[in-house]
Amino acid sequence: MRKILLGTTAVVGALVMASTGAMAQGADPFRAAGPAMTSHRDLEVRLGGFFRYYYSNTTQDYTNGAAGNLGKSDFQQETEIHVVANGKAANGLRYGVAVEIQNDNFRQAQSISGSNTTTKTQLDLDEAWGYVAGSFGQLRFGDEDNVYGLMGQGYIANFASGGLDGDFYDSLYGQGRPALNMQSDAGDNTKIIYMSPQFAGFDFGASFAFNQGEGPEAGCGTTGTGCDRLASVAGGLIRRRNEVTAMLRYRGSFSGVGIGAHVGYMGADAIKNTTGISPDRMNLGLAGIQFTAFGFLVGGQYVFGDGNNGFSPRANLAGDSRQMNSFFTGVSYTYGDFTVGADYAEVRSAGNQSAAANGAALTGSRTEKGFNVGGTYRIAPGIEYIAEYTYIKREEAGFNFATGAANAAATRNANNSLDANVFLTGFRFAF
Repeated sequence: MRKILLGTTAVVGALVMASTGAMAQGADPFRAAGPAMTSHRDLEVRLGGFFRYYYSNTTQDYTNGAAGNLGKSDFQQETEIHVVANGKAANGLRYGVAVEIQNDNFRQAQSISGSNTTTKTQLDLDEAWGYVAGSFGQLRFGDEDNVYGLMGQGYIANFASGGLDGDFYDSLYGQGRPALNMQSDAGDNTKIIYMSPQFAGFDFGASFAFNQGEGPEAGCGTTGTGCDRLASVAGGLIRRRNEVTAMLRYRGSFSGVGIGAHVGYMGADAIKNTTGISPDRMNLGLAGIQFTAFGFLVGGQYVFGDGNNGFSPRANLAGDSRQMNSFFTGVSYTYGDFTVGADYAEVRSAGNQSAAANGAALTGSRTEKGFNVGGTYRIAPGIEYIAEYTYIKREEAGFNFATGAANAAATRNANNSLDANVFLTGFRFAF
């Protein structure tokens, strides 16, 4: 799930992200203003969420063809319902559960010329997890971001719909949806998470997941490639196993200037190949820093190491040792009820490797760039107006963004770049 570091997604979305350090030091998680919805035994249950409604104007390469042509304008809506429960034992132990219900289960197969609105409005679960907290810190377990997503510093997302981790993704189609390696992009796979109390401005955290599966049970009824617990298969699979993430964070202030920084590591094995060479292990370094003063928030992040884009292991191909390098920088300014900001991100990675796996030449490294500028006006408590513009460019020699596959040698440079522009404006309501 993409996180928005604002107060607008209410109960879970903002409090989980913005208050992680406070939670680990003893504050009650998910504590929302207003009366409890109900009370069951020793757990206080609260209900919250958000509704958003936008006008979108989108231009994107390769969306027109024999199957149909896409227009530019659309109205979009999405809602989430957050149910949170908190309890406190006589010995001071705090505990609870967070469940996010959403209606964005909309990327199921459907033809361009047809219309299938029933699948778009179906409800599904985004995140669902529990926690226990005390003087030892906080332990979470369930479908939730890893500690990079929860503790990362330097991502600027407090303006418009969330900067380059915002809602523009929902307007893009197929190969137009980039992977810019935002700190929430590693996924909500079922995991266990620990975050420590703060000591002299420092705290640390770690998370572990056996695989990329989320939701209940094993993900399959019989043994197959769809099973969460799949460990090896003929040909191997580029899917994370035994995922470990560790973070060290610092937060403090000097002469009125707030400083936040982190260093971290994310590593994972891949599903092994029973008939040949297995994919490489993923080993990524994580770094970020941010400064706040006089209404400004400035920050940046860097992700680097052995892996491919989208926090993915890389195929172990002869002659392909290309690393992934991901850069992000952003700035925002808040004055009263107005917040404006801009983000820029660039990712350089191996990109598509399927052609080389089939014996053809390696494609060129993939470069993905994104720029976002926008603003937010808080009309009243619980309602905001937003406007933003996002530009995306993807390039890779040897890869065809029209077909989503590698080109033959004779047409190596056909359709090897893609541009997209998205303008969003509308309202968000938090409740």
